[in-house]
Amino acid sequence: MNRNISTISSIAALLLGSTVVIAHDVALDGDIEIPAGSAGYVNVGGKALRTGGGECLRLGGFSEENQVNACEGIEETAEVEAEAEPAPEPAPAPEPVKKEPIVTTATLGGEALFDNNSSDLNAASEQAMADLVSELEKYQEISSIAVVGHTDSTGESGYNQDLSERRAASVEAFLAAAYPNVPVTSSGMGEDSPIATNSTREGRQLNRRVEIQITAKSITE
Repeated sequence: MNRNISTISSIAALLLGSTVVIAHDVALDGDIEIPAGSAGYVNVGGKALRTGGGECLRLGGFSEENQVNACEGIEETAEVEAEAEPAPEPAPAPEPVKKEPIVTTATLGGEALFDNNSSDLNAASEQAMADLVSELEKYQEISSIAVVGHTDSTGESGYNQDLSERRAASVEAFLAAAYPNVPVTSSGMGEDSPIATNSTREGRQLNRRVEIQITAKSITE
C-alpha cells in the first residue's frame, strides 16, 4: 500500500492518545486476530496493527492476562489430551478351594459276619451289612472302598492269612453288588495287625474283624 508511514503513525496517535505505544515504520498488513473488545492491542478490522518489524502495537491496557500469544512471539501449542488411564485389569477369580478327600474306616466284628472258621457271610451278617450300607449313605461321591480282613493269633499263621483274605473277599462281593459304580478291593492281614492283646478272650474277639475303608468327596451330617 502506498501510504505515508509517518502520517499513519500520527493518525493512530491522535486516535488512541498517550496510551498507545507507537513504534516507527507502522504497517497495516497484519493477519493476527485480536479478540473483540481487547484492551491490549491496536487492531484494524479485528486484525492487529503491526510495525514494519512485525510487532503488534500495544495499548496502555495491555497485560499478561489479555496478551495474544502470536503478537508476543509465543507459539501456540495444541493441548494434548491426557491419555485415559487404562482400566484396571479385573482381579483374577480366586481359585476354588480344593477339598481333601474324606477317608474313614468302619469296623465290623468277625462274629457279626462269619461262623467260626468260616468265610461265608452268615444269616446274622445280613443285618450288620445292611446297617453298614445305611451308614455309608451319608458319604457323597464315594470314589473307592477297600476291605481288609484280620484274625487273632489262634491257629497257624498261614491259615489265618488265608482266612482273613477269604472273609475280606466275601465282604467285597457284597459291597460291589451294593455299589456297582465304585471300585471295591479286598486284602487280608491275617494275625499281623492286632488292635488288642491275643492273650485274652476279649482281646482275640477284637482282633477278629473286617475293616472297610471308604474314600469320598464329602459327607452329609
